[in-house]
Amino acid sequence: MATLKTREEWLNKMLHAHVAPLLKQHGCIVPKDCKVSVGFPGGGSARKRIGECWPRSRSSIKVNEIFINPIVVDQKVIVATLIHEAIHAADDCKSGHKGAFFRAAKAVGLEGKMTATHAGEELANWITAAIAKMPVFAYGSLDLTGRKKQGIRQRKVICVDCGYTLRTTQKWIDVGLPTCCCGGHMGAC
Repeated sequence: MATLKTREEWLNKMLHAHVAPLLKQHGCIVPKDCKVSVGFPGGGSARKRIGECWPRSRSSIKVNEIFINPIVVDQKVIVATLIHEAIHAADDCKSGHKGAFFRAAKAVGLEGKMTATHAGEELANWITAAIAKMPVFAYGSLDLTGRKKQGIRQRKVICVDCGYTLRTTQKWIDVGLPTCCCGGHMGAC
């Protein structure tokens, strides 16, 4: 079988050729214009969140956009994550992890906490079969170990009279330092 040129080609083919028809069997319609890319989550920890779906209103081209975290290497986990995010796309992210999302996730075979689902046994078997029907998956992962965490961006501000301490951004220091509750003057460190 041929190899697709990019991870995104593989993910979009998997979504539209396999995941969308599976979800449709359970009454969950994935928009035909939904897009899948590889990228870090927009919020939270890059080490914890492995996928996310953005509503149409947040996209400049008005489509649901799904992102799969590049640290994930296991194809079965990738496809289970894609299924989870495709369910969000089906209702334009309106249900969160409750209501329509919860019912569709359970019906298709996702298990566990709804914010961090995994494939149940039957769905895992379906995923294995779907992967076998796809072109070769030339997908590497990123290793985040040893990556330096970003330091704090807030500056320390101390009252020169009583020692009261607070932290704020440089933006607010540039606007002007506050007066301490003791009436003393604050100084940035």
